[in-house]
Amino acid sequence: MLIRKLDPSTFFNAYGVDLQLLYPWEGTVKTPFGAAWAQIPPGGSTKHHNHQEGETFFIMRGRGRMTVGEESVEVEPGDVVFQTPFDKHTLVNLSDSEPLLFLTVWWEDKELWPDEDAPAEPAAEPARRRVLVTSAPPTPNGDLHLGHISGPYLAADVLTRALRLDGAEAYYACGSDDNSEYVKSKGAQLGLAPQPAADRFIASIERSLGLAGIGMEVFVHANESPHHRQLVQDFFLKLYRDGKLVLREGPSPWCESCDLYLFEPWIAGTCPHCGSGVVGNTCEECGRVNDARVGSPRCNRCGNPATERKVRRLVFPLADYGPILRQYWEGTAMRPHLRTFCEKLLADGLPEVAVTHLTDWGIPVPLAGWEDSRLYVWLEMAPRYFAYARHVLEKLGTGEDWPAFWKAEDARVMQCFGFDNSFYYAAFLPALFRAFDPDIHLPTAFVVNEFYQLDGKKFSTSRQHAVWVNEFLDGVPADVVRFYLSWVAPETETSNFSLPDFVATADRELAGGWQPWLRELFAKVHAEQGGKVPATGDWTAEQRAFFGYLERLAAEVGRAMAPESFSPQQAAHLASELVRAARRFGKAENHWLGVPERSQERRTGLALELLAAKLLALTVAPLMPDFAGRLWQDLGHPEAGPPAGSWATRMEWVPEGQAVTTPADPYFPDARALHELVAGRAGAAVLA
Repeated sequence: MLIRKLDPSTFFNAYGVDLQLLYPWEGTVKTPFGAAWAQIPPGGSTKHHNHQEGETFFIMRGRGRMTVGEESVEVEPGDVVFQTPFDKHTLVNLSDSEPLLFLTVWWEDKELWPDEDAPAEPAAEPARRRVLVTSAPPTPNGDLHLGHISGPYLAADVLTRALRLDGAEAYYACGSDDNSEYVKSKGAQLGLAPQPAADRFIASIERSLGLAGIGMEVFVHANESPHHRQLVQDFFLKLYRDGKLVLREGPSPWCESCDLYLFEPWIAGTCPHCGSGVVGNTCEECGRVNDARVGSPRCNRCGNPATERKVRRLVFPLADYGPILRQYWEGTAMRPHLRTFCEKLLADGLPEVAVTHLTDWGIPVPLAGWEDSRLYVWLEMAPRYFAYARHVLEKLGTGEDWPAFWKAEDARVMQCFGFDNSFYYAAFLPALFRAFDPDIHLPTAFVVNEFYQLDGKKFSTSRQHAVWVNEFLDGVPADVVRFYLSWVAPETETSNFSLPDFVATADRELAGGWQPWLRELFAKVHAEQGGKVPATGDWTAEQRAFFGYLERLAAEVGRAMAPESFSPQQAAHLASELVRAARRFGKAENHWLGVPERSQERRTGLALELLAAKLLALTVAPLMPDFAGRLWQDLGHPEAGPPAGSWATRMEWVPEGQAVTTPADPYFPDARALHELVAGRAGAAVLA
């Protein structure tokens, strides 16, 4: 007889509880299941988690609250709880003095898994809701290059268009980060005061966004807005009066030569977290903040080593909001890199964040005795989004204020930003919102991009290693650039822009793939059907299979455009996959032309190809709105492009008898034409 006793000396910690492993019983027996004693300390909890195994809890001693998905019940000795695979669950010990003991048994049975193979509808959560989509504001200390466009600006534009296509009332709002200390430093280089420097670049930034087809509902000039400053100061004062901010006075980096408080553009050194070279309070490489506490600190203006002086600042104690943030992140859509970043933040301990700094540029601290300080732009960033909402609602003329986006049950906010801003958007701003007003609905989705390189190196304004949007897109079709930026988007890893690859990809996929198929399709419809969309007739097995393929691909596109799995890169690749499949199908269907008695099947084949063309227009409408609009009209639709809510009709036939138009001009330039378009441009010269 073999007996294994409950032995606390063998406990190890996993999933937030102490475990004694029972099965597998090494050297004794192999079982198709695992089992362990598990003990939760008083007031403790298992980690909120899910896994592929089915699992059963047998409650032996103590009292707890079991939560599986959205359902929560109290449990006691004798209760048995089953969790199906991938159910998110947690067990909390309700006692303040006694541990909760239970037996857990788990096993893998793939028949219990959710069916992931069945065609799935796009996520319906954002549909028919009011959604505010935002992106990190550009700092007006230089022009925009393709590296900027490839990140949050294109992502937010594509997401907004996709939400509208799916039926949501979506608005994209952004603005300029006028009060950044980097504007002041750039102005000093140019011999300009900060605001004239900002104004100079804001005009260029807006032109670049327009050339790239970035369609914003509003682009707010922060320091010209009638709402921005007041909302920021009111936000700060409420936090201050509610005791959410703490006074700290202690040594801070200082340059004796420049008599300058060192932070943001004025401080340089090495990141205390990853060791990379860093300028400013945030490391671009690892995304961690440092409060200007860097290794080998030096003044970035004169190059001399930094000293220290006692400085008085108000700080926000982010650690107080750790449990709130953990719970918030569980229900927020984000990519794995950001999710692991958030986990590491909690594991390492959340820092205090200074919300005032010694400088003469920015929004004044609205407190007596703080005239030498300004509000930190990252505190300004939270109420900035209230101002955006107010500007959008004023433009719509609804008479509502910012809570219509931030507190209404039928509204959502989604935010796009680069990974180097992860700390602020994922941790600092949500905590500020909660401290300001617990009734605010925090953003439901974060779309984060990694770095985008140019010929294997970082885009660099100072080294002029860049492709400037104002030059490159002044002649090159925006849709071709948007397609390529989506095709190689830096969604989960660093990616790269290369002029030869840009031309080759556009020529291979668009001019050499999409265009010939569409030209041949429209020619067939005109030659065989008088330019009118045919009705379907009899079906072959191959045609039924192709229709099923279109359904499955549409479901994949829906997932690629849904906020929780958002991927313009996947959508671009799916569009080309659709064209290749449709072209193969069309070539095979051409053989029916020699069999007159099969004209019914021939009509079905043409109708299916036209349905594929319609699905192509819908798939790329968020990515390539101009091309999608042309194709939509060439298919005979009266609208300038796929209208709002039209994703719901994606598998409906192009109406029988509708007249299609053979485009007079090509949709896309070929390689030779594209080379001519970029030849001699400054952006192309940089790449030579």
